[in-house]
Amino acid sequence: MEKHNFVLFTVFLLISSGIFSQVNSDIIFRWAKTDSLIWERKIDRDNAVDSIAMYVPLAVKFCRESGIKFTKKNEWAFPMKGYTKISYRTGGKDYKDERFDYFQGGESKGHPAHDVFILDSDSNVIEDSTGKKVEASAMVSGVIIAVKNNWIPGDFGRGGNYVKLFDPESEAIFYYSHLDSVSVNVGGIVKAGDKIGYVGRTGRKALHGKTHIHVAYYKINDGEPEPVDFIKDLYKAEKRAGK
Repeated sequence: MEKHNFVLFTVFLLISSGIFSQVNSDIIFRWAKTDSLIWERKIDRDNAVDSIAMYVPLAVKFCRESGIKFTKKNEWAFPMKGYTKISYRTGGKDYKDERFDYFQGGESKGHPAHDVFILDSDSNVIEDSTGKKVEASAMVSGVIIAVKNNWIPGDFGRGGNYVKLFDPESEAIFYYSHLDSVSVNVGGIVKAGDKIGYVGRTGRKALHGKTHIHVAYYKINDGEPEPVDFIKDLYKAEKRAGK
């Protein structure tokens, strides 16, 4: 705990002294490297927690200096575009965080997220009614801190192709997985509603399942990303998208 507090105090001094008056994207790439080590379970948990605690205020500052408008919860965008009809796994009651630990990386257990399915009866990742792929969208404005876009069957990890988006407003991570492909890169600034990829079925279990997007929301508390059930906010975002 003392080491953790020292890290936070050091970051505070650096920011307040003006040394980080202009935060560049290097901090985001450092975060991406740490996240990759977490995903592969190649980093000590305490070191990972301390690193994330250091990255958060710097990433917030980076986003602010990038000139984006932070997204309030009542402005969250729905995570998909170009669909005609959707459905939620088990009616939106699929959130289970009992066995989840962010630092389990690619082998994380539980299901602290929500799966949203599209119409794709022949499982070709094409929406039945439109004949087109469905876009995965950023729910908030922020910065991309992690990306995987080269998944092949047999790959380590359950998420397939994924994107992690840092939300500077709530200091949290949005995690989108099972994407067919990704269209953003680490360090990229996105606005709420921007395309981040296409909905798909990548990942060990998703490969043989229904085409959908898996979305999780991890609130960062003292360097630890902790899952939050945001189904009510997801429903509200869906309703706004339908207007």
